[in-house]
Amino acid sequence: MIKIATDRFGEMEFSEESILKVLGGIIGFPELLDYVLIQRPGDAPFYWLQSVGDPTLALVLLDPLVFKPDYRPILPAGLFAELKAGPEEISLFAIITIPKGRPQEMTANLLGPLAVCPQSHLARQLVLDDRIYTHRHPVLT
Repeated sequence: MIKIATDRFGEMEFSEESILKVLGGIIGFPELLDYVLIQRPGDAPFYWLQSVGDPTLALVLLDPLVFKPDYRPILPAGLFAELKAGPEEISLFAIITIPKGRPQEMTANLLGPLAVCPQSHLARQLVLDDRIYTHRHPVLT
């Protein structure tokens, strides 16, 4: 078991198997590769991506189909081999930005979704070249 002292959740304990390796890191945090995906009771449908190496970093994630049912990005050809997964094993999450004190203005990064394979414990943030999506898609409209 691994203990993580986080700023947001206090001390948490996780098994090594629950650690998700984000290949290449997350934009803005390329040196941080290990995370745990947390869904706390009462936070659904939101998830937290808590860094193992930085107790101050916890990103909010949301399945984009919750607010954009037609979200169907074209995934890179090598993604499935890289994550050691088939298409049905990969979940996409949008990274959510919530302006301080203005949760009604939260936005989702649909150009840089996080592809996660829970079975292989691997993930990759994608950078899509798709003109129909934005990195600041309103969630609550």
